[in-house]
Amino acid sequence: MTLKILLLNPPFVDHSQYGKPVLLSPCPGTGLSYLYSCLKKHDYNCKIYDFLFDSWEYIESVIREENADIIGITCLTEGRYNAFKLLSLIRKVKKNTIVIFGGHHSTYMYKQLLNHYDIDYIVLGEGERKLLDLIRAIEGEIPLESVEGIAYIEDGRIIENSIKENYFIKDLDALPFPFSKDQVEIFKKYPSIQQIRPQQVKNIPPETCENGRIVSIVTSRGCPFNCQFCSSTLFWGIKWRFRSPKNIVDEIEFYYKKFGFRYFNFADDAFTIIPERSIEICKEIISRNLKIFFDCTTRADRISDDLVKWLKKAGCLFTAIGVESGSKKILKTINKKLTPESVIKAFSILKKNKLHAYPLLMVGNPGETDGTINKTIILMKIIKPTSLAVSKTMVFPGTELYKHAKAQGFIEDNYWLTSKPPPYYTYEHSLKTFFKWVFKIVNYDKNKYQLRILKLQQIIRKILRKTYFLTLRKTKLAPIIKRNFKKLPYIRKF
Repeated sequence: MTLKILLLNPPFVDHSQYGKPVLLSPCPGTGLSYLYSCLKKHDYNCKIYDFLFDSWEYIESVIREENADIIGITCLTEGRYNAFKLLSLIRKVKKNTIVIFGGHHSTYMYKQLLNHYDIDYIVLGEGERKLLDLIRAIEGEIPLESVEGIAYIEDGRIIENSIKENYFIKDLDALPFPFSKDQVEIFKKYPSIQQIRPQQVKNIPPETCENGRIVSIVTSRGCPFNCQFCSSTLFWGIKWRFRSPKNIVDEIEFYYKKFGFRYFNFADDAFTIIPERSIEICKEIISRNLKIFFDCTTRADRISDDLVKWLKKAGCLFTAIGVESGSKKILKTINKKLTPESVIKAFSILKKNKLHAYPLLMVGNPGETDGTINKTIILMKIIKPTSLAVSKTMVFPGTELYKHAKAQGFIEDNYWLTSKPPPYYTYEHSLKTFFKWVFKIVNYDKNKYQLRILKLQQIIRKILRKTYFLTLRKTKLAPIIKRNFKKLPYIRKF
């Protein structure tokens, strides 16, 4: 009998009630799609659903209609509550369906998940090869104990199958491209990058980056840096594995010609770890005459003059630089392996070549003080970015920061059984202090701050003016109000 398989992305979890900003991506992630492509390549009967913005009524109707034998659910830490809710719904609709969990949260907290939720199997870390082997084991083709990197309950105890040398996929070029024709509709659910980053894309044709026209490209896996706040190394490995420039541009060209995509996001944690490789990717894009736009994220110590020139030639609109802090003390604490000097040099190169870049900054790491924040402000005054992004440090499972916070008694594993989002690291300072630090960094340039205040005053003035005239235009008071409008004290101060 041919098994019917569903791969599901749970609905979006809104944590705004906890003071967390709503952060949306302009395109779907590649995780589930890579699994889907691998299963289709091996002729499995598989479908993928991205329920990110769908109602629970619709989701239930899909589960009933599809009547799948196996359902895989991605479980990320911020979205875990809806992953568990989706699991409960599946058990209500079809109790005997085999449910497999995967993703970052499942990998780091697999024991807790197996002990508290009715999950059949958990795939740990990188999943393409493991999921294929697990399904073969379910079909009876191979012994379950031979499937590496999975966890499950057997005879009342948790079994974690041993991890061998081939735990991580070495030849990433062998993986099929994640997105295919039957997934194109998924993209239309996501907001356009014009809504998310209007300033960065204001000078390109609107149709290029409109809703449903942006795709993520992952060119490598693994990270050799192991920053304190990040779990990437545990999930993907400390060894950096990369695809060939030809294979990467083959994927870009496939989406370019098959679906008309013109905007691409290189979703690697650090796209230019080896600058020479990134240059080769750019040269390959240019040699094929692919008129595209793209953005990427990277490290300051992986920026060179030659690299930036090729990025611009190939269509790079902007790059985000992981700076985190201007304090050497904080950079050492979080194991960033970066110096403020390298940040200054990188932004000097980027500005010289007129490639827009903005720093990714953090406040509230262990050891943060007003003094370390002032170091960050001084760094911003030196590099003078046109825009920046500041986040408040959060605690995620699978990170060195999580171990540190647990040792301090700040958090316990049971926290993840609640519906709360990952907490801000407020062991040393209050959230109020975090907001104060963010405000100081964002407004590092007092002249720009004063300009923003003036613009805000103008907006308020226009709103008040419009409100008065709309309300009073039909009354006898309207001419009087109009004549004396500027004399009104509560208007004049704006």
